[in-house]
Amino acid sequence: MGTSDVYRAMGTAMTRWEALGRKLAQAMGIGSDRDRRSRRIVLVIECILNQNARDNGAATFPVLNWEVLRLCDAYEVGVVQMPCPEIAFLGFARSRPRGTSIRAALDTEEGRACCRRISVTIVDRIQEYVRQGYQVLAILGGNPDSPGCAVHIGPQGLLPKSGVLMRELQDELRQRNLDVPFRGIRDDDPDMMAEDIKWLEDVFSKRAAVRTTPSPTAQYRQA
Repeated sequence: MGTSDVYRAMGTAMTRWEALGRKLAQAMGIGSDRDRRSRRIVLVIECILNQNARDNGAATFPVLNWEVLRLCDAYEVGVVQMPCPEIAFLGFARSRPRGTSIRAALDTEEGRACCRRISVTIVDRIQEYVRQGYQVLAILGGNPDSPGCAVHIGPQGLLPKSGVLMRELQDELRQRNLDVPFRGIRDDDPDMMAEDIKWLEDVFSKRAAVRTTPSPTAQYRQA
């Protein structure tokens, strides 16, 4: 048995003990009234929650994609925001040589290395959530032409035309035997976005019961 197999076995054993501890705590009534977390999360690219992070001319909404947030709120799914790879590598202004596209600048050895570092940090977080018994429901990318975050699915996973960060994320997840579905939220086309929102709701509804009463955040918005 190699070192990686030993660590994997240790992680599995720890997860089982943690799950047993949670069951015992619930049976004893410890923490049951105080901690109401859903233990379900979704990862989203930065601009889903902050359209200000997009390149000039690319923002679809003034602030954020409320349709995604509405579903997360209704199905009690927590949101983990991933950093924008374009800003991380090129800066907010996407500085690059004249005549060079953002995709061409990002899909270089240095750009991929930047996205790989981001991916390691993200997958570290995913792995820890899984070890603690959370459900990681999906990774939500962006529009079909996004240099870093486009999601194009083929029979074996993401296609080469997918964004640089998405491809690096897939590689890192596979190295750790983690399986999380990818989906692009194509908000630059109303029909495509409707398909993506329907897909997301299907994923959420299979893993969580929809709330029938207003959430605290919904009540706050209505106030």
